[in-house]
Amino acid sequence: MKITNFIKKLIFVAPAVIFFLISCEKSNKPVPINYGVDECAHCRMKITDPRYGSELLLKTGKPYKFDSIECLAAFYIENKEKLPIVYLWVPDFLTKTFIEAPKAYYLHSKNLPSPMSLNISAHKTKENLEKVKSKYGGEELDWQGVLNLVKKEWIEKKDKVHSHH
Repeated sequence: MKITNFIKKLIFVAPAVIFFLISCEKSNKPVPINYGVDECAHCRMKITDPRYGSELLLKTGKPYKFDSIECLAAFYIENKEKLPIVYLWVPDFLTKTFIEAPKAYYLHSKNLPSPMSLNISAHKTKENLEKVKSKYGGEELDWQGVLNLVKKEWIEKKDKVHSHH
């Protein structure tokens, strides 16, 4: 009799527990960017170009969206010690599909202007990068190279400007 009651309770409770566990599971996929509506978490401009719109995800499941790769990189540099960042995504320039930022190949080309004018594009494969580089020229970077460029061209320059006022 006691076993039967236990089984009845288990049958009643198990689906609720499973539903709860599934609903608490955090996504590891980018949240779609609503182009022309969503704002960049770094510079507050509207995100308009799917070739550059990037994203970061916290351990809590909260997404942050960016209008450019350089805004994503600057936000990451400024917040990596403060926030539990678990994923960074950038769009492949040709296909506009998200790829993990550390795995992408980057092109820094003055002939390929990005929304924030640091002119960085991301590429899923070395072949995609070569295809774009042959048309526009530029310097190849990895993720660390992007972070170094953003730090040098944006963050250190901004700090110098603020320190002179």
